[in-house]
Amino acid sequence: MPSLRLAGGIALCVTLSAGCAMASHHGDGSTDDDAPIASEPTMLTYVDPASVEGLIPQSISGETREPHLHVSFPTLEDTPALNRRLTNDLGKAVQSYTIRTKTADRFPAPEYNVDWQLTAASPDVVGVRLRTGEFGGVRWANSTRTLWYDRPADHVLGSADLVNNLDLLSALVKQHLDRDPAVDSDVVRPDPRLFDSLDFNSRGDLVAEFDDYQVAPGSVGRIAVAIPRKDADALLTPFGRRARIAVEQAKPASLPEIVTMRGGGGHSVPNIVPRPRGVPSEPEHRADCAVLKCVALTFDDGPGPNTEKVLNALGDERATFFAVGVNAAVEPRELARIRERGHLVANHTWSHRDLTTMPENRVYEQLSRTQSLIEGATGEAPALVRAPYGAIDPKVSEVARELGLSLVQWNVDPKDWRDENAGAIASRTLAEARRNSIVLLHDTNPATADAIPEIVDGLAARGFTLVTVPELYGSASMTPGHTYDAGGRASVSRRGQPLP
Repeated sequence: MPSLRLAGGIALCVTLSAGCAMASHHGDGSTDDDAPIASEPTMLTYVDPASVEGLIPQSISGETREPHLHVSFPTLEDTPALNRRLTNDLGKAVQSYTIRTKTADRFPAPEYNVDWQLTAASPDVVGVRLRTGEFGGVRWANSTRTLWYDRPADHVLGSADLVNNLDLLSALVKQHLDRDPAVDSDVVRPDPRLFDSLDFNSRGDLVAEFDDYQVAPGSVGRIAVAIPRKDADALLTPFGRRARIAVEQAKPASLPEIVTMRGGGGHSVPNIVPRPRGVPSEPEHRADCAVLKCVALTFDDGPGPNTEKVLNALGDERATFFAVGVNAAVEPRELARIRERGHLVANHTWSHRDLTTMPENRVYEQLSRTQSLIEGATGEAPALVRAPYGAIDPKVSEVARELGLSLVQWNVDPKDWRDENAGAIASRTLAEARRNSIVLLHDTNPATADAIPEIVDGLAARGFTLVTVPELYGSASMTPGHTYDAGGRASVSRRGQPLP
């Protein structure tokens, strides 16, 4: 069975008894394994996170300046051992990355990013697939690892624990990887570290995924092997069979659509469908910031477990929330609540990767998928986007323009994400706030939520009116594709950093 080669890279899919179909490949080295392709045997299905009761998105963020760091992962109210494992493993990975990565001023900056999907979430078994990307300055290196949780035993297992014979598994995989000259099948061996991402497709076939550079050059793209169900039966442990049942019983996620670009643009992106777009409705009691002393509080990276507390602390005051798609997908109703309380919901990409390190079609997908999710939850397509780390280049500005998005930076950064002291966060915010300031905060940080009452009261005591970003400028004056910091200025930051 020949492998299939795609422009810009190779997408290799191998099965033991069935033909293979193309898997899409992105220029950042990742693959669009969220987009289903008919008859693709290595394509995985994921659980709709909004359907899982007690699911709470967590995140670890790094400095706005390099190195870039954003890690997201799920916790569930009734999976204590899994929560500890994810927290410990990812905490150690972050610590290791920050130690080994130099922080010298570079552009684009090095980056470490983790997002996730649930492959199963039954009363018996939970599966969590972690997708890690590391950018070293030239290209992305992507890897996957899938952890499995035995609910009755409150025990976490690695993917290799799904099978009873790694020697047989590696022999079968090697046999079929031998058929492609681009793959070095000699590196395949019965090592649990090599088989750390095993899962099942919708037919119950066993799927083994390999990391970039693990068995082939990174330019080859995603490499995965699908072992048909009847052949996999002899390989599965009793827990492996339970995991397969849990995957088969899962309610698949219905992913947000990718909206059509204005004027076409020649982008090749999966599942493109036309969707109407409008501009966000003006908040009630719109403030006139030409007369009033206005400040815009903005919150990045949510929604999360602290968002409701932030909303309660804001009371009748208004703010702008830049939502990350992977978090918003867990609780889309939270986006609706944000909008119902008079705030604005805006776009902060799907998985919080530096957009300047990606090809144009990947930038488009990151923004468009989040647009669709927010519009579906709130009834309004966002008109604003904040690029992760404030990193913007002409390519990002052009895609934003085509999607009808104005880019928003900030000019007050109290660095709340790294502080556990609510009083310190409030003091820095109040000390730096000026008329027409855009303040960068994070509703993912518990201390930030605790700081909001003091921030709101302190700004009010100084005569400030809290507004959404469009109110700061007057929404009619905001132009798609332009970058705004504060005071009505529109431009593009030279190195992706906040404008002074």
